[in-house]
Amino acid sequence: MGWGDCGTDKAGRPIGYVFAAVCDHVGCDKEIDRGLSYACGGMHGDDEISCDKYYCEEHAANIVDHCDKWHSVCDECYEALKQSGDWSDDNDDGVLVYG
Repeated sequence: MGWGDCGTDKAGRPIGYVFAAVCDHVGCDKEIDRGLSYACGGMHGDDEISCDKYYCEEHAANIVDHCDKWHSVCDECYEALKQSGDWSDDNDDGVLVYG
């Protein structure tokens, strides 16, 4: 099975790269798809670093170092991680790191 058709997200929308969509950032109408390359955090569904939404490159431009990989997340997830107190900016690399 490929990542073209992966079921639905928690809002009931079909997910996978074969499904045309627009960026989930309020007011943005950039055309994307609901594949992994546009998924907040790089994976379908919400997890400890990301939500269950899909964003264009401009609105998922925040980088998080998680499990020794860099992931792009939306502004809301980035701010929520910073406010948790468990994450901080690494000014040398420009990424959010745990601890």
